[in-house]
Amino acid sequence: MIVIPLALAGGSWIFVAVAVAVFFIVVYSYYTRTGSGISQTPYRDPHGPPESPSELAHDTTQDVRNWERGTAGHHRRHQTAAHVPTDPAVAQALADWRGGSGTGPHLDPPIGGTDRTRGPEGAPTVVIYIDISNEPCRSAYRLLSRFADSRRIRLAVRQLPLADVHPLSLPAAEALEAAAAQGRFFELLDDFAMSAPRDENELLGRAEYRVPDPGRLREEVRAGRYRAAVVKQIRQAVASGAPAVPDVYIDGTHYVGPITTDEFDRALRSA
Repeated sequence: MIVIPLALAGGSWIFVAVAVAVFFIVVYSYYTRTGSGISQTPYRDPHGPPESPSELAHDTTQDVRNWERGTAGHHRRHQTAAHVPTDPAVAQALADWRGGSGTGPHLDPPIGGTDRTRGPEGAPTVVIYIDISNEPCRSAYRLLSRFADSRRIRLAVRQLPLADVHPLSLPAAEALEAAAAQGRFFELLDDFAMSAPRDENELLGRAEYRVPDPGRLREEVRAGRYRAAVVKQIRQAVASGAPAVPDVYIDGTHYVGPITTDEFDRALRSA
């Protein structure tokens, strides 16, 4: 008498389990294609062709025209400011840069004694404008550094920190200027180029590690000792007509190609 109810209960559980399994199979078959993962079919235009783009493509972050210039990109445009820097001189310099008031496309001023350079004298001179808090800039700098280390170019670095976009841009630029005052510009730049600091404390800690007088560096950065030098470089970018970061000039002439090993090697041979 006890066995029969248990058997019926067991049968009911089996029926429920089979129903649940069938439900998941139907859902899975609707949302996936065989062997290709998740399908975007539910997001497609129901009135469009079967292979019409997903509505997910309307996400503006997927459009390369809304990105900062990548190291292999052809499209260059100013990135929209996210906030106004607290320093009015920095804010005005960046506003002028975004206004595109420079003459360009030639480097202005030409590379000189105040530029930080690496690579041999007599090699083609290459100037790069960078915001070291930006990954495409770090990638471009690493690539060009390899050309300088192989003695193919003389590389000069000028800073164009987008302080109204990246919160760490200005502190990083000022830390680099403070490191330069102690003869450690490229040591710190190489460090930042490998990985971006996550916050200002890490930024200053890594900068202090690279210089002989850490206390001096921290004090100078906190006091804005080299802010005017950073503003000066932003205004050089304005005068040169630099449209975005990273931006490159070869022997004073604006380079418009992708910053990849093959393309840059071809540009050097042409120059």
